[in-house]
Parts: sequence; C-alpha cells; structure tokens
Amino acid sequence: MNEMGKKVAADLYLVQMKWVAWYLSIVYVMYFAIVWFINEPDIRSMSLLTFTFQTSTIFMLVCGILSSSVFLPLYVNHGVTRKSYFQGALVSAIGLASTIIGLTTILTWIVHVLKIDAFKEVVLSSLGVNSWIMTSIAYFLVVMMYSLVGWLIGLGFYRYGGIGGFVTIIAGLVIVSLNDLLWSFNTPKPLMGLLTYDFPVPNIVVAIVASFAIAAITVIAVYKVVKDTPIKIA
Repeated sequence: MNEMGKKVAADLYLVQMKWVAWYLSIVYVMYFAIVWFINEPDIRSMSLLTFTFQTSTIFMLVCGILSSSVFLPLYVNHGVTRKSYFQGALVSAIGLASTIIGLTTILTWIVHVLKIDAFKEVVLSSLGVNSWIMTSIAYFLVVMMYSLVGWLIGLGFYRYGGIGGFVTIIAGLVIVSLNDLLWSFNTPKPLMGLLTYDFPVPNIVVAIVASFAIAAITVIAVYKVVKDTPIKIA
C-alpha cells in the first residue's frame, strides 16, 4: 500500500469509528436491557457477540454503500487516486469489522468471567463447544462480506445509475446468499427462500476458505469498477 492509501485508511477509519461508537453503545445497551428484563430462553441464551453480529451485517452494509457514494468522490476531488482510495477504503473496512467483532468478543468474555446470574444461560459459541475463537473469525468474515457487498452496490448506483445499481443489488444478493450457505448463522438469506433443498453446512475450515474466495472475487469486482468510475464534479 502506498503512503496516500495509508492516509486514506487512517482517515476513513477514524471517521467511521465515530459511527461505530454510537452503534455499539446502542446495541450493547439494548442487549443488556433485553437479556436482563425479558425471560425468553432463546434470548437468554444469545451472547452479546451473537446479538451484535446480527445487526452488524446491516451496519457494515450501509458503511460499504457510503464508502462509494460519499467518500469516493470526496477523496478523488481532493486529488487522491482511485487506487489509493481503494486501498484505504478496503483496509478501513477490515479495521471496522475487526474492531466491532474484536471489542464485542472481549466484552462477551468479560461478562462470562463475571458469572452474572442474568447471563448464566448464554451460549458463547454458535459453532459448538470450545469454538469461540472460530465463531469470532466466522462472524468477521460474514460481516466483512456485507461491507464488500454494500461497497459494490454503492458503486453500481454511482457509476451506472439506477439500472446498474439494480444489477449490483442482484449480484450482492447472490454473493451474500452463497456465503451464508457456508454457515449456520441466522443471517438474512434473501434468495434461499426460493429453494426447498437443505444445503449441508460444510466443515468450518472449508467454509473459511470458501468465504475468503468469495470475498477475493468481490474485492476484484469492486476494484475494477472503482478504477473506471468517472467522478461527478460537485
């Protein structure tokens, strides 16, 4: 990564971290209030990490959309090359996803160690016993995928207009649906409702490798659109 890309990454990360601070504060308060006051087994068994993950997919989707529709023209109009913007935005997105999942994982562990009665029924891992770290890695991959899809959709609308945006929405639905087939998480599966066949969830190592492959293809698609995007003069 060049120096300008590093500066874009740091600047974009700090800007979006202000959104993350508000987002996580609200989500954490909601989680503790819901678990403390609502006596529902499904809710009482949900960890803070899983609860946050469910909403972070949409949050990162929105961040991805704004990265292209707002920050791409802003940086390029200030003399930043598209390549530097792409590098910086990608690193920033990785940083945001890592921060959200990392901070929440640590706080979830602290709550577990404190052994508070209201949270004694919490199931720490969504992937089975003793797989907490793998759950965090898997959550990061899924959240990052939503960020990339949002980025692609935002670029589609900015670069190609309504029709192109609609095409990228369809592409995004296919991408997240294919990725969600690899995991047994309760994330939105927009296209899976059209299918009646139950796909078996693969081994976690296979799922991680496949998720990385899907993410790499999506990143390449984003870059190809970014490097040819004309910037509208404000």
